[in-house]
Amino acid sequence: MTLQDFKLKMISELSSIYEMDELNSIFNLLSEDSLKIPRSKILLANEIDLNKSNQTFFQSALERLKTHEPIQYVLGKTSFMDMEFKVNSSVLIPRPETEELVRLMLKEDLDGKNILDIGTGSGCIAISLAKNLPNAKVTAIDISKDALEVAKENAKLNNVEVNFINADIFKYKSHKKYDVIVSNPPYVLESEKIIMKQNVLDFEPDLALFVDDNEPLKYYLEIINFSKYGLKSKGMIYFEINKRFSSELKTELLNSKLNFSVKKDFAGFPRFIKAKH
Repeated sequence: MTLQDFKLKMISELSSIYEMDELNSIFNLLSEDSLKIPRSKILLANEIDLNKSNQTFFQSALERLKTHEPIQYVLGKTSFMDMEFKVNSSVLIPRPETEELVRLMLKEDLDGKNILDIGTGSGCIAISLAKNLPNAKVTAIDISKDALEVAKENAKLNNVEVNFINADIFKYKSHKKYDVIVSNPPYVLESEKIIMKQNVLDFEPDLALFVDDNEPLKYYLEIINFSKYGLKSKGMIYFEINKRFSSELKTELLNSKLNFSVKKDFAGFPRFIKAKH
């Protein structure tokens, strides 16, 4: 079997699940990972004969993709902020919007600051900040022990130090005060499941994604409450938010006497909040 043979087979068997652009992207990722050749040369490698090991890899990947499993989980890794992160079904796959959040934070002078990432998941936010702010002291908490194991591996992989804590923000108490708190908490409503893709619903952790329709802001309110004693004077909070509830969250921030600004994502939707005590 040649690489081109596999591509045609993949398109034939997955075209009912994925759009063509996405199929091409998946094919390139698989080829890069298995054959260790740069994407720019994949087209030139169409006639390459796949050895038995590569055929096994491609076929196994194809079977997993047929179940709607995300390519990031199939490969066990993804890219975020130009770094490699290990991912599995214990952690949410980092989104481009979250990378925007990190880049927004890096516009500020945060090096040397004490930073707390609440609900760290794969560790993508905390590790990216630690990598780009070598003098910052970064702490990351998550309720999931399995997620923290992934995050710890990612810290080692990217050669940074992060203090990881297994904790529930609704119970977590700390005598330490931070300069910055950042969080991308669960904000997708349970009722929104009906419009979500199967690869998200079947494989990504509910715990990291969904919130009860009756309490859409519960994580934000708890973090704001935590900031009253866990954040230093003039400290900052950064949130990624559900655009549907930006107005309600702004009201809560006003009630908490926080100065804040709302930033739009690359699609033009209100997605990030920067607040200050």
